Amino acid sequence: MVKLWLRGNNTHGRSGGGTTMAACMPRMSRLEEGSGTMAGVMLVMLVGVALSATACIGNLVVCQNRARSLADLIAFDAAYAAWHGWADDPCAFAGQLAVSNSVALPDCMVRSDDVQVTVAVDTAVPLTPRVQRTALAGPAECDKGGASE
Repeated sequence: MVKLWLRGNNTHGRSGGGTTMAACMPRMSRLEEGSGTMAGVMLVMLVGVALSATACIGNLVVCQNRARSLADLIAFDAAYAAWHGWADDPCAFAGQLAVSNSVALPDCMVRSDDVQVTVAVDTAVPLTPRVQRTALAGPAECDKGGASE
C-alpha cells in the first residue's frame, strides 16, 4: 500500500511529522458540502433565464407579425373604402378599424388615392413595450406595372 504524505512543519513530506491524505479528507469533504446543491440551483436559474429569453423573443415576433398584418389590412381597407366612396375620411375609417382590432394608430396620411398608416401593437416585453409597422395602399396605375397582361 502506498501512502501519500502532505507537507507538515518543516518535514519536507517524508518524515514522520507529515499528515497522510486520508487524515485530510474529512476537512476537504466539509469544504465541498452543498456544492451539488449550488450547481443544481445555478442550472435551474440558467434554464429559467433561457426560457424567459425565448418567451420574450417569441412574443416580439408574434407582435411584429400582428402589427405588419394589421397595418396592411387597415391601409388596404381604408384605401378601398376611399376609392369606392364608402368613407369620406380614410384616416377616420382606419382609426375605427384600429380600435376594433385593439391596436393603436399613431399615424395616418392620405396622398391622392394612397393611404399610409402606422400601426402600433403592445407587447409583453418590458424592454420593448410597443412595436410599430407602416403600410401603404392605394390603386396602382396600369401603365406603371400595376397589372400584367
